[in-house]
Amino acid sequence: MISIAKCLEVMHSGAVFSLRVVAFDKRREDKTGPVMHCEQAVLVWGDGGKDKKERASERPLSQIEKELSGMLADSDTLKRNPSHQKHYTRNIRILVDGKPTEVIRKIHPLLIIEFNGQITTP
Repeated sequence: MISIAKCLEVMHSGAVFSLRVVAFDKRREDKTGPVMHCEQAVLVWGDGGKDKKERASERPLSQIEKELSGMLADSDTLKRNPSHQKHYTRNIRILVDGKPTEVIRKIHPLLIIEFNGQITTP
């Protein structure tokens, strides 16, 4: 068993990880959301890693990806703050065969049920 704090420590180290997480739907609190399984993923920093050490698995965004993700082409700044601290969420990038894809998913760390093959505890 692994604690959520240890999961976050591994995520923030920049290492590749696998996880199984339950989706949360505020409108249907009486039902459990679907379970998402990611074989390989890495944590994504909103500013591309400028305030943290550069991540080897992150590549620079293309012009189209910047436009689709809500970044301005001229200043490369986010249009709005995702408030990860307030909502206690993290963005992860899905990897395929160790290569980053454009797929980014938002997860709630408290809803992780399995991390690197180990069941999580609060």
